[in-house]
Amino acid sequence: MVRMMTTALALACFAGASNAAITALHDRNTSVNVNDSGTLAGMTDFVVDGVDNLFLQGFWFRTAGMNNEANVGTLPLTGISAIDTNPFIDARVDTLALQYSGAGFTIEPTWTVRGGANGSGTGDVLETIVIRNTSTSGAPLAISFFQYSDFDLNGSVTDDSVEILGPLFNTARQTDGQASLSETVVTPQPTRWQVDSFPNMVNMLNDGVVDNLSNNAGPIGPGDLTWAFQWDFVIPANGSVLIS
Repeated sequence: MVRMMTTALALACFAGASNAAITALHDRNTSVNVNDSGTLAGMTDFVVDGVDNLFLQGFWFRTAGMNNEANVGTLPLTGISAIDTNPFIDARVDTLALQYSGAGFTIEPTWTVRGGANGSGTGDVLETIVIRNTSTSGAPLAISFFQYSDFDLNGSVTDDSVEILGPLFNTARQTDGQASLSETVVTPQPTRWQVDSFPNMVNMLNDGVVDNLSNNAGPIGPGDLTWAFQWDFVIPANGSVLIS
C-alpha cells in the first residue's frame, strides 16, 4: 500500500537563491525527487520499495490581472533549504523548502518524506504551502492556487481509478489493485476540484487562458488519470495563508 498525506509542518529557514536543480529526499524505504524550476516543476518521483508511483505533482497559480495560469517553477527561485529532520532513524536529507517570489507575493512549498520499513510498501509525503502577500502598497492579493497530481501507482500507467470524496471534497483517493494512495487537505477546504484523464488538466493549466476546475469528483477509471485541487484567496496586506 502506498500512502500520501498532507499535514502541517513548520517551514525551514531559507538559504538564499539557488540555480535550477532536482533535489532528492530519502527516508527509510521511500524517496522523492523535486524539480524546482520550469513549466513542469514539482515532485517528479515518489519511490516506495523501489517502485516509482508518480509522474508529476506540481503547483500552478493565477493572480488578478493574469490571463492564464503558470507553474510556480516559472517564478524566480529566491530561497532553498534541504535538511534532515529524522536523523536518529535515517541520516539522509528528507525535507525540502523552497521560496518563489512574484510581484508582491511569495509561494513557499515544503515537502517532508517519511518512509516505512523496507518491504512494507508504505510511505508518506507531507506537504505544506504558504502564500504571502508582500506588496508594499497595502493592496490585498487575489490569487488562485492549483495542486495538480499525476500518480501512476505500482509504476503502471493505464489501470488506476480515482475519485475525490465528498461532502468536503478535500480528499483524493487513487487505487490500482491492492495499491492505494490518499491525500487529505487538512485546511482550508478547496474551492474547486477535478478528476480527469491525462493530459487534459495539465494541458488546461498550460493553455494560455484563464481556467477553473470543473468540480468533477468522479469516480473514474481505470485509465491514465489525474486529479487537482483549486483554492481562491484574497490575502490582506502583510497577510498569509497556509495550505496543509
